[in-house]
Amino acid sequence: MAEALSAVGFSKADLGFRPKGYWSRFPDPQTVPHKLHFFDSLFAEPLRTYDFTSVMAQAVRDLLSVEKLEAETESLFKLTYFLGIEHKVGGFRGYSANLDPQPAAEAPLLAAVAKVYEAAGSQMRLMVFGKRADWPDPEAEITKQLQGVDPQLEKALATLLLNLVDAYSWRQLALRNVPADALHSVFAMRDFHGHSTDGQSYPHQVDDVTRTLDEQSLYYGAQKAVQAAHDAARALKPLVAADPAKYQTVSIRFSTPLGLVAVGGTGNDSYPDGDYAVLIDLGGDDTYLGSVGATSSLSGPFSIAVDLSGNDTYRCGDEQRLAQGAGVFGAGVLLDLAGDDTYQAKRGAQGYGLFGLGLLADYDGNDKYSLDYSGQGAAYFGIGLNLDGKGDDTYYFYGDGQGFGGPGGVGVLANVEGSDTYTAEPLAEKAGRPDYHSQMKIAVSQAQGCGAGARADGSHGHAWAGGLGVLIDLQGNDHYESGNWSLGTGYWFGTGLLYDGGGDDVYRSVYFTQASGAHFCIGALFDEGGNDQHVLYETGGAGLAFGWDFTVALLVDKGGDDSYEARMISLGCAQIRSNALLVELGGNDTYTMPPGAEGFGAATFLESYAKPSYSYGPYSLYGNSFGLLLDLGGTDRYVDKDFAAGKEQPSTRAADNTTWLRPAKDSPQYGYRSFGVGLDAETGTVPDFRLPGGP
Repeated sequence: MAEALSAVGFSKADLGFRPKGYWSRFPDPQTVPHKLHFFDSLFAEPLRTYDFTSVMAQAVRDLLSVEKLEAETESLFKLTYFLGIEHKVGGFRGYSANLDPQPAAEAPLLAAVAKVYEAAGSQMRLMVFGKRADWPDPEAEITKQLQGVDPQLEKALATLLLNLVDAYSWRQLALRNVPADALHSVFAMRDFHGHSTDGQSYPHQVDDVTRTLDEQSLYYGAQKAVQAAHDAARALKPLVAADPAKYQTVSIRFSTPLGLVAVGGTGNDSYPDGDYAVLIDLGGDDTYLGSVGATSSLSGPFSIAVDLSGNDTYRCGDEQRLAQGAGVFGAGVLLDLAGDDTYQAKRGAQGYGLFGLGLLADYDGNDKYSLDYSGQGAAYFGIGLNLDGKGDDTYYFYGDGQGFGGPGGVGVLANVEGSDTYTAEPLAEKAGRPDYHSQMKIAVSQAQGCGAGARADGSHGHAWAGGLGVLIDLQGNDHYESGNWSLGTGYWFGTGLLYDGGGDDVYRSVYFTQASGAHFCIGALFDEGGNDQHVLYETGGAGLAFGWDFTVALLVDKGGDDSYEARMISLGCAQIRSNALLVELGGNDTYTMPPGAEGFGAATFLESYAKPSYSYGPYSLYGNSFGLLLDLGGTDRYVDKDFAAGKEQPSTRAADNTTWLRPAKDSPQYGYRSFGVGLDAETGTVPDFRLPGGP
C-alpha cells in the first residue's frame, strides 16, 4: 500500500476526507441531520473501515451460535449492542440491561399482570357499588387457565411480563416530549422504501419526532426487551426438553393493556393475527399469521415471540402490519430456536426498526426468508437486526434490506454457518423502482450492505444522512445477487459494508455495487478467502471499488483464485474526488473489462481540476482523487474483452508483475491531485487489513 501511494507522491495521510465548513457547496459536515457518530472518523481514515467492520464480525463469530446463545446470559444483548446500539446512539457501553424482575412467591403470574395494568394506568380489579365488578374479571380468567400448568412455566412467564413492564417505563419516558400528531403520523408510515433518495417529498413529522425523542431511554427499554426475550428462551428450553409430553396441551391466552399474552404447547399449533405482547410456543410445527414479534400499536410498543422448536411458518400478507421482529417506538423481538422455518411478509418485517428496534434471531435450521420491502435487517431512524446462526438459508426480497441503513438507521443481517443465498430482485419489472443508470431495466435494490440517505439539495433542502447497512456472513459458499446500490455501497453520508468470512462465493450485481458509492459516503466489501467471482452484468459498472463525488470505496479480497468482471468505470476507479481502492491479496486472479473502459486503477481527469479559479465548486480543489488496483501474489491475468463479440485478449493497460499509472506520468492530465495506480507484485504485505495485535 505504501509503495503504491508513494508512486504518485502520496502517503496514507492523503487518503480520506476532512470536510470544512468553508467549502462552498459542500454540505456542512457539522450540521448534516441524522449523520451517525462514527462517520466523520472513518471518512477521514478510510483504511480503518476494515477494523470497524471486523469488530462487528468478531462479535458475530463469538456470540451468534446455538451454544453461546444457550449458555451465555448476555450473548444476545451483546450482539444487539455491538451490531446496533453502539453505532446508533451514544451513552451505552454494553454492560447489562439491568433486569431485576422479582416475581412474587405466590401467584406470580397474577401479580405480574397486575403490574402490567398499573404501568398502563389501568386497573385489573374493578369495583362498583362497593364490591367487585362481575365482569370483566381478568383474575378469574387467568386463574382458570393456569390450572394444571407447571409452576416453573408460570414463573418464567411472570418474569417476562415484569421485565416488559420495566422496558415499557423507559419507552414512556422516551416519548414524554414527542408531539402526539407527529407520533401517530410516523407510526403509520409504511412506505419509506417509496421515498426518493433525491428528496421530492418531505415528511416533516420525522424531524418533529427527532427533535423531541429521548433516544437513550428508548433504546434502554429496547435492550431490556431483548434481554427479557433471551432470558425467557433460556429458562424455557431446558424445562420443556426434560419432559416434552408434560407440555403437550398447554394453552394460555388472555388480554392485557399492553397486548395479548399467549402460550402454546409442544403440538402443531396455529396462531391467528393479533396484537401480541407475548407469544410463546413450546414446540411443534407451528403456523403464525399476521403480526408476530412486532409492535402492533402505539399502546402496544413491545412484542416478544419465542418458538422453541419445530419447522414453523410465519406469514403476514398485510402491508400495513409489522411482523416477524419489527419495532416502531418500541421493540419487536422474535426468537426461533430450532427447525427449518419459513418467513413471509410484505413490509417492515424480519428485523426492521423505525425509531425503535426490531430483532429476528433464528438459531438453527435451513430457513427461507421472503419479503417485499424494508426488512431482513433494515432500519430508518432505528435499528433492524436479522441474525441467523446455522443452516443453509435463502433470503429473497425486492429492496431496502438484507443489511440496509436508511436515513439515521442501522440495519444488519448476520449469518454464521451454511452456504446461503441472498437475492435482492434485480429486475425492475418485478421489484419496481427502475434506475436510469441501467436503462430503467434494473431495480434500485439498496441491499446487502447499503447505507443510503435522502438528499434534498436539489429540492426542499431537508437532507437526511444515510445510516449504516451491514451484511456479515462468516462461513459457506454463498451466492449474492442484486441490482443497483448494493453489496457494500453508500449514498449521501451513508455507510454500506459487506463482510464474508470465507468460502467460494459468487457476487452478481449491476451498477453502484460491490464497494461503491456516490456523494460523501463509504462503501466497502471484505472477503476473507476462497475462490470468488465478482461479476457486474447488464450495464455493469460503477463497482468493484468505484467512487463518485467524495466517496470512499474499498474492496479487499484475501486469498483464493478470484475473478472480476465489469463493463465500465470499475476495478479501482475514482471519479469526482473519490478514493477507490481494490486490494487483492494472494491467488491467481483474473480482471476483465472492455478495451478502453476506465478502471484497472484509475482516476478520471476533469477539466475543472486544471482551473484553480473555478468559482462554484471549489471544494473539489481540496480533495484528492485516488484510484488503486493492488494485487499481491499469484499469476494474474488482465483481460480486454469485447462482450458483444465474445472476444478477448490480454490487456495492453495492465499486466502481471508490473506497475502503471492512469493518467500516465507523461500525460498532460497527470497531477491535479488526481492519481490512478495499478501495482501487481509477487510479494508484499498490507498490514492495514489485519486487526491491531492480530496475526
